[in-house]
Amino acid sequence: MQPEFKQLLQIGMIVRDVDKAVRYYEDVLGMGRWTVRCMRGDEPPMEDLTVDGKPMPCIVSKLAFLNAYGIELELIEPIADTPFKQWLEEHGPGIHHIAAVTQTPYDELLRSYRRSTGKDIWIRGQGLQGLMDYSFLDLREETGLIVECYKNVHPDRPRTDF
Repeated sequence: MQPEFKQLLQIGMIVRDVDKAVRYYEDVLGMGRWTVRCMRGDEPPMEDLTVDGKPMPCIVSKLAFLNAYGIELELIEPIADTPFKQWLEEHGPGIHHIAAVTQTPYDELLRSYRRSTGKDIWIRGQGLQGLMDYSFLDLREETGLIVECYKNVHPDRPRTDF
């Protein structure tokens, strides 16, 4: 049997304040240069962003990215009323998800997830005129993880095909 995860791409962490977290990583832990940006649902290229089929016409979150150790670290500061903000309120800051390239093709993986767990996709985001389609699968009971998977891996993501 081949492993389902072909490659670990990212560890995503939810924080209360991206700028403060980035300063700590850089100044105390010596880990940097982070790329910080706001994810907006009302400006190109994200003007068609939907989360769970609903438009996101505002600043959704403030994000920071660092490529280190062969993967991407992502810090997420929820701004809008999204599942990430609810997560922060319920669980506090910390590791939220891993992102992986999967062996099973995306649409088949989503069907298999529903069949095997009986659960709906936790979050599904789509945008960039059809180039972006990602889902978070809540596998905490089965594996202790929330797994983000992609229909397309954006070209600027770290990736090694096996």
